[in-house]
Amino acid sequence: MIKIKSELEFKKWFKKNYKKLGYSKIIKDKKGKFPDFIMLKNNKYVGVELETLSSNFILHNHDPKKVNELICIRKDVNVKIPIIEIKELEYESRLKRISATIDKETLEIIKRILKKGNYRNMSHIVEEAIKAFEKNEKKK
Repeated sequence: MIKIKSELEFKKWFKKNYKKLGYSKIIKDKKGKFPDFIMLKNNKYVGVELETLSSNFILHNHDPKKVNELICIRKDVNVKIPIIEIKELEYESRLKRISATIDKETLEIIKRILKKGNYRNMSHIVEEAIKAFEKNEKKK
């Protein structure tokens, strides 16, 4: 079993193994833009998104109407598009997911920050806030 620790590693694996999954050609590697790839499959263009966990599709706020297939290492939730789970891979996350409850006012602040476009998602904002807090604590 091959262990994958990040989406970047998964993307590298995919580029070497896409033909095993029924794709004949990479038409376009979107370099971090959604969807990750435009592929050729059965003489048709197919938008493909890679996620280590299928739930990341939801977490990253992806629009199922703008992609044809989701390829993941582990299918932990269903989404409204076909999912291809790669069972020969094992996802070994270096991060742990947690949930948090926030009040309405904090949520609105986070939404305004997200609209400015400097962050991937709400979790990214929280990560950066913790780093800023730690940096401030070291100065004291």
